[in-house]
Amino acid sequence: TYTLCIFGTFITRSGVISSVHAFALSNIGPMFAGFLIFIILVSAYLVIKRLPLLKSDQHFESVISRESAFLINNLVFLGACFAVLWGTIFPIVSEAIRGVKVTVGAPFFNSVNVPIGLFLLFLTGVGPLVAWRKTSPRLLKKIFLRPTLISLLGLVIMLIAGMRHFYALVSFTLAIFVTATIVDEFHRGARARMKTNQESYPVALWHLLLKNKRRYGGYIVHFGIVVLFIGFTGQAFGTDSEAKLKFGESMNIRNYTLTYRDLRQLEDPNKIVWKAKMDVYKNGKKIDTIYPNKHFYKVQQQPTTEVVLHSTLLEDLYVVLVQPNEDNSALFKVYLNPLVNWVWIAGLIVTLGTFIILLPEEKGKAPSRKQIAKKRKVSKVMA
Repeated sequence: TYTLCIFGTFITRSGVISSVHAFALSNIGPMFAGFLIFIILVSAYLVIKRLPLLKSDQHFESVISRESAFLINNLVFLGACFAVLWGTIFPIVSEAIRGVKVTVGAPFFNSVNVPIGLFLLFLTGVGPLVAWRKTSPRLLKKIFLRPTLISLLGLVIMLIAGMRHFYALVSFTLAIFVTATIVDEFHRGARARMKTNQESYPVALWHLLLKNKRRYGGYIVHFGIVVLFIGFTGQAFGTDSEAKLKFGESMNIRNYTLTYRDLRQLEDPNKIVWKAKMDVYKNGKKIDTIYPNKHFYKVQQQPTTEVVLHSTLLEDLYVVLVQPNEDNSALFKVYLNPLVNWVWIAGLIVTLGTFIILLPEEKGKAPSRKQIAKKRKVSKVMA
């Protein structure tokens, strides 16, 4: 990992790959390359020398086990890493061999990493719930039957609603499946505590979380990953529109209508500012008035665009003043990106789960035989 980080820094900063982050002309390149070769050789030597120590004394008893889930998870991550590495260095390899630099863009990375990401989302729901060493068919049915039926029901509802984007359907279905497995796990644990400790459902749920911080905090982190994927999936429904408008004219993007009202030119010692005024309507109802700007800095002789954002939980509307004209007409570019805020919400959920995991365990005496017996009884009830 460290070697790949250094390699990525080298090809970016050295200018081998065109980047705004490349260093100016300097003699640091050979030293950087030498350091990279040094850590590759040292790392390879240490891995080869210690290879016997990396061999496990244990053997897989079943493909359907938590060990297998972790192994498959790591192999999938390795595949994603290789795909990104190959896509990044392919222009360099192509230019060195054929003398032609072939550009690898977003479509390649999306076509490879989207299926990989969806499979990882599936493992997020399956991996933590299967048993160590071996999982019986009876336990598999008990754990996954209800989440599977719920996710299939969600898929049917989305199809009836008219959704046809393949990857979006898969992503939302898996999100429902993983969420159902997490909720089911919390529910089973709370029900088990209710039977053994005579607690109410909310109290049992709270104590379950406090007594098993790593396990259930981890489930909260996994739910954050689910919400993150929901936010990513919204990109499949993003759209944009461009229009040249005069005062009083409107442009439409889905159920939004934007009406161009005014254009003012302001000036200060540093810059000239064109400030447009637009009314935003959703389903025919006015919801906002926005002011997209375009600045022109006199000293640098450079224009910049001040994007206006109208944000909701379900979607973000971006409005760009591309070009103001002398006749007060203006060219506008509008982007509608669904579920962007879900990415930020996911970050908060992951942070909450991580905080719970890091909470210190309660200090006290070693558990008594009675407490150990009660804990075993709870485990049997949950199983």
